[in-house]
Amino acid sequence: MIILFSNFQRHFRTPLVLLLTAVLFLLTGFGREASAEEANHVFTLKESVAIALERSLKLDSAVQSVKGAKWKKSETQKKFLPQFETSYSWTRLDSAPTFSGFVTGTEDNWQLKLTMNQPLFTGFALKSGYELAKLGIDIAEISLGQTRLDLILEVKQVYFNILRAQKATEVAIQAVKQREAHLNVALNFYEVGMIPKNQVLQAEVLLAEAIQERTKAENAVMITKASFNTILRRSLESPVEIEDILIYKPFPHDFTYCLERALEKRPEIKALLKQVKVGEQKVRLAKADYYPSLALQANHYWKGDTWQINGSSFMDDPTSWDVTAVLSWNIWSWGQTLDQVRFNRTELAKIHNAVIEAKDGISLEVKSSYLNMKEAEKNIFVARKAVEQGEENYRMSQERYREQVATATEVTDAETLLTAARRNYYDTLYNYNLAWAALERAMGLGRDEI
Repeated sequence: MIILFSNFQRHFRTPLVLLLTAVLFLLTGFGREASAEEANHVFTLKESVAIALERSLKLDSAVQSVKGAKWKKSETQKKFLPQFETSYSWTRLDSAPTFSGFVTGTEDNWQLKLTMNQPLFTGFALKSGYELAKLGIDIAEISLGQTRLDLILEVKQVYFNILRAQKATEVAIQAVKQREAHLNVALNFYEVGMIPKNQVLQAEVLLAEAIQERTKAENAVMITKASFNTILRRSLESPVEIEDILIYKPFPHDFTYCLERALEKRPEIKALLKQVKVGEQKVRLAKADYYPSLALQANHYWKGDTWQINGSSFMDDPTSWDVTAVLSWNIWSWGQTLDQVRFNRTELAKIHNAVIEAKDGISLEVKSSYLNMKEAEKNIFVARKAVEQGEENYRMSQERYREQVATATEVTDAETLLTAARRNYYDTLYNYNLAWAALERAMGLGRDEI
């Protein structure tokens, strides 16, 4: 075997090396091409949500819950059908049975029994169990929808966090450029003796602070992109480029419309309404013991004195059968059934209260989300105006400083105000878009429904 392998290696070494080299080259080339394509890809919000929904483990778990509920329904449905069971037994007697001095049987007795049980009436217990199983599917599907809505909101939050961090980085980069320009002006003035050395040092310190802020902003971008990759189940180091949608667009509906849609669409309310039906079925199930139960049982026997159960000398026919109709009724249980019915009724009353509380809580949530969005909307226009004023103030301060009719402190203050105004403007856009997304979730809406 070793000789054969050695001959194979000697004769095919060069072609094999060439083949492996070619494969590695192709794989490396394709990998680089795929990486370049991935780096240039720009994710939209809609695409990001779709990928997250496709890959989410939470959503997959919710889907599995729906499948499990369907199997539970199938199991419950089959309880209406006849059930079959079998038993195989051996009995050894201390002595053969006798009657009037005659032997009538054998010491060894083998038996195979096949039993069929068919429930005919169970006091509606089987029916209630089946209805509960169907409601279990409905509740699992509603929970799946709720998980989808939560995931969509989470993707939107991460998406807008990236945009906010990128805008903050842009502002930080602008601040660095402004302070670099101010430092250059200060150096020129110092070289011709127009300002003292400490103003140059002050400009250098302010530039260093701006660079530090830029570094923090760039790090925040990387963190938010890592969060984006996590929720989309991508590698943490995968490149992320997203479409810039951090803009203002007016919300098309009033509060009344939002509230009506929330009370209609919210999965939490739908789930509680299903729980009401579950409670009603549990009350009905508890009442099942008020009624008698009727079942049909059929048995078929095979008997013998050996394990082959082929009869014995004392049997004319080794097989026999019987059919039994059983009517049973628990006529007295010291009020246990009534107690169980009353208990389930109290649980049902609690669910009714939970429905009302949920509607009140959702109404408050919609109101709060709507007002937060309107507040952010108003702040957008104020912040936009502040940026315009800050840019003009900074321009005028620079001109005055070049003419030496303004101090370096005035220019620094103008830079700080402009940077803060720009950052605040992007924050208001972020808050508005995020409040819009939160309002959509409060209304029970997912993608592209407003």
